[in-house]
Amino acid sequence: MTGAADRSDWPRICVLLLVGVVCAMQIGKVPPALSLLRADLDVDLVASAWILSMFSAVGALSGSVAGAFADRIGARQVTVASLLIMALATGIGGSAHGATLLLASRALEGAGFVVTVVAVPSLLTAAAAEPDRRFVPSLWGAYMPVGIAVALAAAPPVLSALGWRWWWEFNAALLAALALAVAWTNSRGHSGHTRPAAQLSSLFRAALLRPGTLQLAIMFACYAFQFLAIMGFLPTMLQQRGMSSGAAGELTALAVIANAVGNLSAGWLFTRGARPRRLICTGIAVMVAAEFMVFSRWLPVSLQYFGAVVFSAVGGLVPASIFTAIPRIAPADARSTTMGIVVQASHIGQLLGPPTVAVVAATVGGWHASPLVLVPVAAIGLAAALSLPVPDRAGTPIWHNGGA
Repeated sequence: MTGAADRSDWPRICVLLLVGVVCAMQIGKVPPALSLLRADLDVDLVASAWILSMFSAVGALSGSVAGAFADRIGARQVTVASLLIMALATGIGGSAHGATLLLASRALEGAGFVVTVVAVPSLLTAAAAEPDRRFVPSLWGAYMPVGIAVALAAAPPVLSALGWRWWWEFNAALLAALALAVAWTNSRGHSGHTRPAAQLSSLFRAALLRPGTLQLAIMFACYAFQFLAIMGFLPTMLQQRGMSSGAAGELTALAVIANAVGNLSAGWLFTRGARPRRLICTGIAVMVAAEFMVFSRWLPVSLQYFGAVVFSAVGGLVPASIFTAIPRIAPADARSTTMGIVVQASHIGQLLGPPTVAVVAATVGGWHASPLVLVPVAAIGLAAALSLPVPDRAGTPIWHNGGA
C-alpha cells in the first residue's frame, strides 16, 4: 500500500535546506561589512580576523560534541533551539558598541551554527522516502556556497542604505522565522530522534568504531584545507595579476557558486546510479589538476581563473558525496554524532589550510609552490576515499574495493 511514508516531504525538505543557506549567510555576512565594523567599533586587524574565523574555530573545537548532543536530545529540538540561539546572538551583535561584545556574539552564533548543521541532515533523512535517500542528503552540500554567495550579493545594498546593524538584525529575524518554520514543519512524524537518549560516551564510541567514519572525516578535512586555501586567496592572486579589487571579488563569488553547481550535480548523478566513492575520487583528482593551473606562473590569468572555477565546481562532488555516505555508514542512533565528527574535521581543515599555504608562499616568494602543500593533502584524502567501506543493500558497511 502506498501512502505518505512512501513519498518525500518536499516542503519540509525545502525548509531544512533553507536553514542551511541562512546559517551559511552568517559566515558570508561579515566580509562585506568588515570595513564598516572596523570604523564604527574601532576594531583592530587581529580582532577583525577573529570575527571572520570564529565559526571555524568553534567548529574545530566542538563539532563532535554538538553532534552527540543532537543525537541525545533530538535533532528537531536542538535545531529549533540552536536557530533561536543564533537569532539572539545575531541580535546582540547588532547592538554591540565594542569589539568584545561582538566577538562574544560571534562565538555564540558559531556554537549555534555548528549544532544546526550537524543536526539538520538527520531531519533531511527522516523527511526523505527510501528512493530519495541518496539524492536528498547530497543537496545539503550546497548550503555553504549558496548561503555565502547570497550574503555577499545581498549585503552591499543593505549596508549602503541602512548600515551594518540593520544587516545584522535582518539576519536575526530570518533565523528566528526559520526556527518557527522548523518547529512547525517537523511537529508531526519523524523528528530525527525516536530512540531513548544514549550516553555521550556510547554515542562517540558507536560513531568512531563504525568503519568509514574516520575516512569521511579525513576526506572532509583534506577537502576543506584545499578549498579555503584557494578560494580565500583567489581575490589576492587575481589582484596581483592586475585585476581591480571589485572584479576580483565578483569573480571569486562566481567561483564559489560553481561549488554549489558541483554539489547539485552530484545529487543528479546519484539518481543515475553513481557511487559516492567514485565521485569523491573523481573530485579529488580534478582538484589536483586544477591546482597546478591556479598556481602556475606561466599561464595567463584567464586560464588561472578557469582552473579555480573547475577546482570549485568538480570539487563540489566531494562534500555532496560525503553527506550522502554518512547516513549509510553511521549507526542509526549516532548519525548526528558522526556528522559532528566529520564537520569538526572540516573546520580543522579550514583553520589549517590558508595559513599553511600563506607560510609556504611567503617563504618561497610566490604562490607557485602551493601545490607542494596541497597535493600531499589531496593524496591523503584520496587514500581515505579508496579505503571507504561501501554499504551493502541491507545497509551494513562492508569493505569493497571493486564496485564503489
